[in-house]
Amino acid sequence: MMKRGRREKPSFQEKLSQKHPIIAAKINKSLDGSITEGNYASAMGGFGISYFSPFALALNATSSQIGILNSVMGLLPSVAQLKASRLIEKYSRKKIVIISTFLQALMFIPIIFSAYLFTQGYVYTIWFLIGSIGLFYIFGGVAHPAWFSWMGSLVPKDSRGKYFSKRNRITGFFGLATIVIGALILDKFESLGLVLIGFGVLFALAMLCRTIATALFFRHYEPRLKVHKKDYFSFWDFLKKGRGTPFGRFTFFTSAMRVATNIAGPFFAVYMLKSIADGGLGLSYVWFMGIIVSGSVFQLFFYPAWGKFSDRFGNIQVLRISCIAIALVPFLWLISKNPIYLITVPQIISGFGWAGFFLATNNYVYDSVREEKQGLGISYFNLLNGIGLFVGAGIGAVVVSLNIPFMNALLFVFLISSGARLLVCAAAARSLREVRHVSHFSKQYMIREFNPATGMVREIHRLNHLKAKIEHYI
Repeated sequence: MMKRGRREKPSFQEKLSQKHPIIAAKINKSLDGSITEGNYASAMGGFGISYFSPFALALNATSSQIGILNSVMGLLPSVAQLKASRLIEKYSRKKIVIISTFLQALMFIPIIFSAYLFTQGYVYTIWFLIGSIGLFYIFGGVAHPAWFSWMGSLVPKDSRGKYFSKRNRITGFFGLATIVIGALILDKFESLGLVLIGFGVLFALAMLCRTIATALFFRHYEPRLKVHKKDYFSFWDFLKKGRGTPFGRFTFFTSAMRVATNIAGPFFAVYMLKSIADGGLGLSYVWFMGIIVSGSVFQLFFYPAWGKFSDRFGNIQVLRISCIAIALVPFLWLISKNPIYLITVPQIISGFGWAGFFLATNNYVYDSVREEKQGLGISYFNLLNGIGLFVGAGIGAVVVSLNIPFMNALLFVFLISSGARLLVCAAAARSLREVRHVSHFSKQYMIREFNPATGMVREIHRLNHLKAKIEHYI
C-alpha cells in the first residue's frame, strides 16, 4: 500500500478564491496589469533614466558634477518618501501613485529644455539639469511608498519570490530593449552631428511611456487599507530601536552596502565614455550601452534560479551569497580594458549578484514589516539607503577629483569600492536573521539544483514569445 501523503495547506490565493472569488479575480487581473504597467515604466527607464549621465556628459559635465548628480538621484527621492509615507493615512494609495507619476512624466520637459539652454551658452545649464532631474526623482519618491504598500496588499505572501522574479524578468526585457533601441537612435543622431536632438527624442519617448504607465494604474484594484495612529512610528524611533529588530539591522546593512557600491557606481559611465586622453575608454554609445545591457541581461537569466532559492532558503541566504559577487565587480574592471572582456566577465558576476540582491531586498521588506506599516517602513528604508547612495557618490566624487600619482583616479575609485563592499559583507551579513520559516541551506544545492542555464533556456523561449507578440501588435 502506498502511504498517504501529507496534504498540503492551501495557498493564500486559493483560500481567497474560495471565500471571495470576485475580489480574487480583481487581484489576479491587477497583478497581470502590473506587469504591463511595469513594461512601460521600464521603457521609461530605458529611454530616459539610463541616459541621464550620458546626457550630462554631452552637456560637458565634469566627473565631480556626475557624482553630484548621482548623489541627488539617490538622496532626494528618499527624503521625499519620508513625508510621502504619511499621505497613505489621508489619501488613497491609487490616487497618490497616479498624481505623482504623472508629475514625474512632466519633468522630462525641463530636462529636454536643458539641451536648448546649452546651445544658447547658458552658464548654469548643468545645475538646471541636476535640479530638473532632482524634481523627477522627488515625484518618483512620493509615489513609491504608496505603490510598494499597494503591491504588498495584492501579491500573496507565499508566492512573492515567484511573482516578483517573473515581473522583474518581463519588465527587465522591455527595459533592455528600449536601452538598445535608444543607443541605436543616439548613435545615428551622433553620426549626423545632432546628438542633443537624439537625447531629446529619447526623453520624449520616455515621457510618453511614463504617461501610459500612469494611465494603466486606473485599471488596478486597490484593496482597502486602514492605517491607525498606533501604526505610526517616527524616524528617530526607528533609528533608536532599529538595532533590536530584524528589519532595522537589515536596513543598516543595505545602507552600508549602498555607500560602498555608490563610491564607484556613478563613475562606470564616466570611465567608459571619457576619452582615452582623459583616462577613460573612449567607447561609442553603442559599446557603452552594450556593456550596460549585458549586466541586465544576465540579471534576467539569474532571476528564476534566485526566485526559487529565495522561496526555499529565505532572503538572507540570498544576500550572503550575492553580496560577495557584488563586491568582486569593481575589482574585475581593473583587469582588462577590452570591451569584449567587460561585456562578459564582470557583467556575468554583476548579473548574478545584483539579481539576488534586488530580489531578496524587495521580498525581505515585505516579510519583515506588517502591511499597515509597510508605507512607513519602506520610506525609512529608502531614506537610509538614499543617504548611503549620497554619501557613497560624494566619497567617489572627492576621490576622483584628487591627483592620484600611482594610478588612474577612476580605477582607484573602483578599487576602494570593491574593498568597502567586502568589509560590509564581512562585518554585517552575520547579524541578519530570516523572519520566516525556511529550509536549512545546503551547499550541495548550489551544485546540484541551482541551475541558471535552465532558466536561460526558459527565458529565451519566453523572450521569443514576447518578441512575437510585439511584432504582432506592431
